[in-house]
Amino acid sequence: MTENSNTKRLVIGQQQWGIADADAEDVVKAVENAMLNGTAVKLPLLDGVTGHSVRVYLNGAATSGVEVDLLKGPRPSEMSK
Repeated sequence: MTENSNTKRLVIGQQQWGIADADAEDVVKAVENAMLNGTAVKLPLLDGVTGHSVRVYLNGAATSGVEVDLLKGPRPSEMSK
């Protein structure tokens, strides 16, 4: 992913998508709802290569897991006091 390392992201399988700060809360709620209830949702994300706005459809019934990185806490390559 060529995005800035300060970009929140959603990983579905091998695909990485950016999450705009303004959309982060809604995206997290929608992903959680889809995964817990086995429903499909439309997510406003950023293409991991170009950074363009895209809509990604997530089927919670068919997806085994996703990763949501909201950049909280130290990064693996960072140190904290």
